[in-house]
Amino acid sequence: MSKLDVPLEPLRQRRLSEQVADHIVRHIVENRLSPGDSLPSEVELARLLGVSRPAVREATNTLAGRGLIQIVSGKLPTVHSLAEGPFSVLVNHALVTGQVSMLKVLEVRKPLEEQAVVLAARHRRDEDIEALKALLPKLEASVGDVDAFSRHDMAFHRVIANATGNILLACILAGIANVSLESSRTGLWQAKNDAEWTEIVELHLKIAEAVIAGDSEAASRHMRAHFASAQGRLERDEQEKTTE
Repeated sequence: MSKLDVPLEPLRQRRLSEQVADHIVRHIVENRLSPGDSLPSEVELARLLGVSRPAVREATNTLAGRGLIQIVSGKLPTVHSLAEGPFSVLVNHALVTGQVSMLKVLEVRKPLEEQAVVLAARHRRDEDIEALKALLPKLEASVGDVDAFSRHDMAFHRVIANATGNILLACILAGIANVSLESSRTGLWQAKNDAEWTEIVELHLKIAEAVIAGDSEAASRHMRAHFASAQGRLERDEQEKTTE
């Protein structure tokens, strides 16, 4: 077989708007622009790149959809701060279309949450401590109420994520918050008795106490136990579904 006989990937003509988008991203990188910094106007970009305004508009709308820039009517486009939106859409799509299960979501969350609680114990601020303390009685008061407890549970984990001081980690965890909420509800529905609910609450209390005390090792250990408990309940749910 000659080289010309070898199957090749079909050639693809890149759309003009895609090339414009690449130029805008390169402009951001080369000029070391920060969140909130302005980009050239649609008219200016069209002039600089020698393309039509519709091509520029399509490119900027694409970048806005990816969460890279922000477009506000009547103002110059700006570099967007890191946001949870695009990642949230991706994860929700994967769950809704059956490409991932609740158990798979938990498997992804587990190492991220363990790292988050370690960082939170090291970097928590006074406001983070107060937020955790405010949530603990709400968790205790909602024992047995799956919807209420799961909402407070997600707020609890969001406080820990924000306390890390790592915006990337916080955004990733926030991006899967809606999916995590459903995962939490599913796991809580599998809490069969008072002993299991007591274990769930006590693990949250221990995590909070460790973060407040700045004990990263204990915080990691209790978070690991928390996810092992949740994983056990989700696996039980999966087994029950397969036997129905």
